[in-house]
Amino acid sequence: MELQKAIESRRSTRAFTGRKLTRAEIETLLRAATSAPSACNMQSWHFYIIADVGERAKLKGICADWVPSAPVVFIVCTDAEAINARFGRFGAKFPIQDTSLAIENLLLKATDMGLGGCIIGAYKQETLIKTFSIPDKYVPVALLPVGEPAEEIPARERKNISEVSEYIGTAPEEGGEPRAEEAEKPFELRHAYLPGAEFEDLNLSGASFENINLSGASFENINLLGAKFTDINLTGANYSALNMSGSHFECAELNGASFGCCEKCEREGKYCVEMQQALLDSVDMRTSKLNHCNLEGSVLTDVRAVGSKLYDIDLDESSLSGVNMVSSGIQCSNLFGASFKNCCFANTSLENCDIEGMTVDGISVAEAVKACKESAK
Repeated sequence: MELQKAIESRRSTRAFTGRKLTRAEIETLLRAATSAPSACNMQSWHFYIIADVGERAKLKGICADWVPSAPVVFIVCTDAEAINARFGRFGAKFPIQDTSLAIENLLLKATDMGLGGCIIGAYKQETLIKTFSIPDKYVPVALLPVGEPAEEIPARERKNISEVSEYIGTAPEEGGEPRAEEAEKPFELRHAYLPGAEFEDLNLSGASFENINLSGASFENINLLGAKFTDINLTGANYSALNMSGSHFECAELNGASFGCCEKCEREGKYCVEMQQALLDSVDMRTSKLNHCNLEGSVLTDVRAVGSKLYDIDLDESSLSGVNMVSSGIQCSNLFGASFKNCCFANTSLENCDIEGMTVDGISVAEAVKACKESAK
């Protein structure tokens, strides 16, 4: 199994089939665990393996009742003797780091072998030590039941990396070429009829879609960074929790499409669809809905958006040329510094929008509004 697939497929498994693990399988898992990096290569870990049914039964009352049902339970301990002698109190965290890396290696290898496991931190420490006569030099940090999963476990939602990470100082520019050995050919799809298709939790950065019917398709939690859509029918499609920055839509049908509307993003007050620096050229998106979308710095050319509804859209410094927005509605949006040229806004309404620095055919809207107010006095 490829590493990325193993990472994405790993699940916390709490129910197992009755299949026993062989000694060879157990030692394969241990080899993976002990191949993990460790502080100064001191390998400050020690593993107890409980495969015997009678010994596993002794875990009853020490931890969750389901744990002994696994064919193998590893007691993962730190062995900090050498690290303490070398680093003293400054190395206190090293054994925990070492065993954590070993546990992850073991779990990924288990996934690769069609097995599953779960890290257990809730157990009676002193009772465990006494029951299995664990010497003082070894300190248990986790139980690790492993076996063949009894059922397929669905993936659980993960926080977006933007929620759990931040750059210190200047961030690298988006994109860039990976090293040759890491480069993968971007996903390509051409000449297909896929109405109602569902795309969920995928990395499709740099993907190319050409001459495809994806009407009514659903895109959720997708990385479409720099993707290109050419001659595409996406009528009635739904997009939520997307990164589409730098994407390119050309000769695309987006009638009635819905961008955004992800309750989680709305609840957390962030954009549901990232489309910074996007390019929309010759796109038909009549009666479409855009909610909580970031289109900052994007370029829209010859776009037909009649009857569209835009809510909480960031068009900061965007350029719109030949855009038809007749009978459209724009609410609570940022149009700061946006430029509109040869656009049609008949019967279009703007409500609670920031239009500072916005220009229409080169004329400052703020100045035009000011002059209009002054002439009405």
